[in-house]
Parts: sequence; C-alpha cells; structure tokens
Amino acid sequence: MGKHKRLARSSECFAVWLLENMGYVVENTRVPVTIDGVEISDIDIVALRDGTRYAVEVKAGSADVSSIRQAYVNATVSGMKPMIIARGVDDKARALAERLGVEIIVLPDMLYAGFDDLREAVRESLYSMLNEIITYALTCPSKEDLKLVAALAESEDINDLALKLGVTVNDAASIIARLARKGEIPRGNYNVIRTVSKLKILYCSLRNMESPKQ
Repeated sequence: MGKHKRLARSSECFAVWLLENMGYVVENTRVPVTIDGVEISDIDIVALRDGTRYAVEVKAGSADVSSIRQAYVNATVSGMKPMIIARGVDDKARALAERLGVEIIVLPDMLYAGFDDLREAVRESLYSMLNEIITYALTCPSKEDLKLVAALAESEDINDLALKLGVTVNDAASIIARLARKGEIPRGNYNVIRTVSKLKILYCSLRNMESPKQ
C-alpha cells in the first residue's frame, strides 16, 4: 500500500474516532454511491446524530472546491446531509461549503506527526479498544436489557435494529444511548457495539450453563 493510501486510511481512522467522540454513531464506512444501479463514487463514512444521517468525505490533506462539490453530490444522491473532514480548507472552498450547506470539520495539525507515529497511535488505540470490548463483554445485564443486547447482536445496522424492535431509527438510537449510559455497551461505532453484544450474549450463556440448577 502506497504512502498516500496509508495516510488516507489513517485520516479515516482519526475521523471515525473524532465523530464518535462528538456524539455521532458511525454506521458504516466506504459506502458505494449508485445511480440507476451504476456505482459513481463512495462515501467514506456514514454517521448518525440527532436523527440526521451524514455522508462524510474525509481528506488526508486540505479540502478544495472540488472536494466540497464531491461531498455535496454524494450526500444529495444518497439522501443525506453533507460533511467534510479535512486537514484544512481554503477560502473559496469554505464559501462554497456555506452556500451548499456542507458542514466542515478541520483536523488539528498535531494528528499528522508522521506515518510511524500514526501507526503507533493506531496500535495503542487498538489495544485500548480490545481492553474496552472485553470489559463490557464480561458482564450480564438484566433480562430486559439482555433482550435488547440480543437484538443488537443480531442486527446488521441501526436500521435493522429498528425493524427488529418495531421502533423508529431515532428510538433505536435512544435505546443504544440508554444501554451505553448504563455501562452495558460502549458508545460509538455500531460494529464495535454489535461485537460487544455478541460477546456479551455468549458470556451470559456460558454463565447460565455453569450456574448450578436450583
């Protein structure tokens, strides 16, 4: 993988981390954009917050007018709100973003210390995430919450969860937030939440098998 591609992937990882810490639920990454069955582009990140779904374009460098147009078109075709995360943005691009309603988040320069530093940071983040997953997974919730966790474990995304529970997507997001506040699941990326839920169901099943019969 070339240096440019590695930097782009690292930028996307930081963008996901940033969005999650800003209260967004990251639903997916690298989502194809199609028109009449023809793939024309892809969306780097799809994120949800307060009932609004965002099509997020991530730039390893600065955003220009072309970047703003791409973010706007991808979002419009996909029926989402456009957002771009970049290292910087020039005046023309910012003016166009304001006119088109494209939200801009500028990443701080301190995130670009060099690929070796980025790789080490990602490695430490991975260790931290694994530790967090294990901590959440090795607990058993109440029977009511366990049913919700089971639904999370079986759902591909938040839309699927809403269908399984017979609620709206906003209600499903509220259920996830409530379980996170109770410490049953982590906040943020849906795939991580789903993985924790699967492990939690497995752990609780094993606990029940080991419990002596009354």
